[in-house]
Amino acid sequence: MGTWYRYAPAVVACALLGACGGGGDGAMTDPLGASQTVVLRAGAVVAVGTGALTLKLTDVRDSRCPVDATCVWAGHASVAVQATYTGQAAQSAWVGLQASAGADLPGDAYVHGWRLRLQALEPAPRAGVEVPLEQYRATVVAERTQ
Repeated sequence: MGTWYRYAPAVVACALLGACGGGGDGAMTDPLGASQTVVLRAGAVVAVGTGALTLKLTDVRDSRCPVDATCVWAGHASVAVQATYTGQAAQSAWVGLQASAGADLPGDAYVHGWRLRLQALEPAPRAGVEVPLEQYRATVVAERTQ
């Protein structure tokens, strides 16, 4: 019958802990469909999932209707995000709030096998008040797609 049974506990432990094979550098990968909500601020790097993906807010375009005004159009907001994945070159993408169908505005973005969706952007604009980049907080949902 052989002596395979001597190695069975090690094989089971290896499988349960995910410590065998794969990544080479020991980094774990996020499973398909894994998602995480993160809040981005200018200048801050935020790790997503197991940390192989990092995101950084680099710019904001905000044409939303100010909360203290009446507008014909609700406006739109989008953020530029720099995405870096371990061992790969950084990618930049614009990610926008959900827009009306047919509008040629940024929506979800796909970078390094992740889908990025802008869930919220704060603060809300006020008439005549310019918001510095450093004051924005972008809530982004990142979902593993590959």
